[in-house]
Amino acid sequence: MRKLWPRIVRIYWDPWLNIPVIKPRQEEIDLFHVLKLSEPGDARPAFRGDLERLKEALKYDLGDLKLYDKYINGKVTLLNKVPHWDLMYEVVVSGNVIGQLYYDPFREKWRFRLTHQGAYIAVQLGVVDTITSAPPFHADRVISSNYSSSARQVVVLDTRGNIRAISEVRENNSLVIVKTFHERTLPIETSEKTASMELVVSRNVEGLISLEEKSTRFLYRLSKKYNLKPVVSYSGGKDSLVALDLACRVFGGVELVFNDTGLELPETLRNIEEVSVYYNLRAHYASAGDIFWKAVEIFGPPGKDYRWCCKVAKLTPIAKLTKMLWPSGALNIVGQRAYESLDRAKSPLVWRNKWVSHMLSTTPIQYWGQLACWLYIFRYRLPYNKLYEEGFDRLGCYLCPSSALAEYREIERLYPDLWLKWWHVLESWRERLKQPREWSKLGLWRWLTPATAKKRITAQLENYQINWQREYVDRLAGSKVNTYPVKVHREESKLTVEFNNRVVPEYSVEMLLDNLEKIGFSVNRRGGEIEISRENLYIVIRDNILEAQIQSTTCFEDFVDVIKNIYRLRACVLCGSCVVWSPRGSIKLTLSGPQLMSKLGENSKSTFIEVCPVSDQLVEKIVISLILGDYKAFKRKSRRKPVVITTTSS
Repeated sequence: MRKLWPRIVRIYWDPWLNIPVIKPRQEEIDLFHVLKLSEPGDARPAFRGDLERLKEALKYDLGDLKLYDKYINGKVTLLNKVPHWDLMYEVVVSGNVIGQLYYDPFREKWRFRLTHQGAYIAVQLGVVDTITSAPPFHADRVISSNYSSSARQVVVLDTRGNIRAISEVRENNSLVIVKTFHERTLPIETSEKTASMELVVSRNVEGLISLEEKSTRFLYRLSKKYNLKPVVSYSGGKDSLVALDLACRVFGGVELVFNDTGLELPETLRNIEEVSVYYNLRAHYASAGDIFWKAVEIFGPPGKDYRWCCKVAKLTPIAKLTKMLWPSGALNIVGQRAYESLDRAKSPLVWRNKWVSHMLSTTPIQYWGQLACWLYIFRYRLPYNKLYEEGFDRLGCYLCPSSALAEYREIERLYPDLWLKWWHVLESWRERLKQPREWSKLGLWRWLTPATAKKRITAQLENYQINWQREYVDRLAGSKVNTYPVKVHREESKLTVEFNNRVVPEYSVEMLLDNLEKIGFSVNRRGGEIEISRENLYIVIRDNILEAQIQSTTCFEDFVDVIKNIYRLRACVLCGSCVVWSPRGSIKLTLSGPQLMSKLGENSKSTFIEVCPVSDQLVEKIVISLILGDYKAFKRKSRRKPVVITTTSS
């Protein structure tokens, strides 16, 4: 099968020193082994917190720590993140992937499962239980109906003593095969020496110098080409720390920008201060304040497929700050790497983000692996965020829906007060959405739609049914918006939508009509009726009924624009995104929502509508889905292309 990743990380293993090498000399390559890792192979060193989890998992699944004591302790250990329904790493010791360390959300425990190489090593060391069985070997086969062992994991051998499978002791003492081995690769041989990270760094100096020189040359050429002020977007993470250090080596001094979403962990905030002092740099804070906590009462919890939080807490504050400080633009240096995601793997080295298009962005570490980043940090003793030592794999908003349950567990352990604050919000919304406790406990809130990953978890739960339409209605009903479609009738070109409440509250009628007129609609108020029209579109609103004559798919998008303008006056969270990205002076932000001060051209009209998180997320993902009866409605072919923000909008 063709690999999905356009580029992968190649890590070599020195069998004599028993350490990883990021870039060996040409004459040494044949002497080293290439680690066989799952793509993209972006392994990192295991820290103290990681090793504690590994020991916890080994004790739970193998019954003791013999494998750790005899084979792992004191050796360089790498972790390679692989796809899993929560969090899983391949564990590399002595050049071999000996097993997978993974979090079991149902048992709320870290677990460990041996690979064939790991099982071979464990059997040779005599640190794992074995059982001999005749074929067939397949998953879910019961090897023994009454097996007693202090270990939960047992290696299955065939009658010739070959390792064929891994079995697990269930609660009823039955022994069941959970994994079979079709490819039975033997472990590579190494000296099995213990080694320090200092030795790893010293052995990799040449490779690090090569990467460093390539990155600094790139930044230097870029600065000469564009002649823009260098600015580093620093997140408190390792990648942006390396990017910052490289930038300082090239430019001597840069300005630092940190996006404080109001959801950062205390250790991250401390690291920002530490780094700015270490480099003697001025740090600019793009602060979102408490807007997330206000907005969550409108939108409900964010999701992987419902990212309203990024716009209100990240993009808008950053755009406000950078437009104020560098209205003519700047060279924005970020710590982005190709191996973080497929999207980033396809990213060019220089780009403009449509939300901050006046900033020219680049990354000097696009093709650096995690191991190289960490060795660089260790070599120069850079002030990295100490949360990594606890085993954190990623840093950022502590309640990010892209996080794994294993990461939430660590947040709860280290920062119980912060987690409790979020837990109270989740539980409040769970009750409003009439969901069982698993919705909060198993992180089902992380998806708005009935996504495959969500179904994978709910399939393990008895009597749990995903009813997206009911959830969407309950989300709108539980929100401060409290306006949702209760009945939809379509007959040829006529669409009638009945809402639970008056469609347009009296206090917002005049502002709505004025705004619609300024973006190209004809409007009229006749008694208790509101008439809105455009070419091939005619809408009448009476109290809680909205009737629309829609003659084409293009007109349907005009209909959607009307719905968006109605909802944004009900649900405005005062984030200011419309003001930031629309022509200066064209919008006045009021407590009732945005008020247009002048007519907008076609591009500015699209910007005004689409930059709003109420329009882009709440209406597109929830309201329109309910009207069309399709939770994928936001992917409809007729939907207008995402707006492109230009520097002339400010």
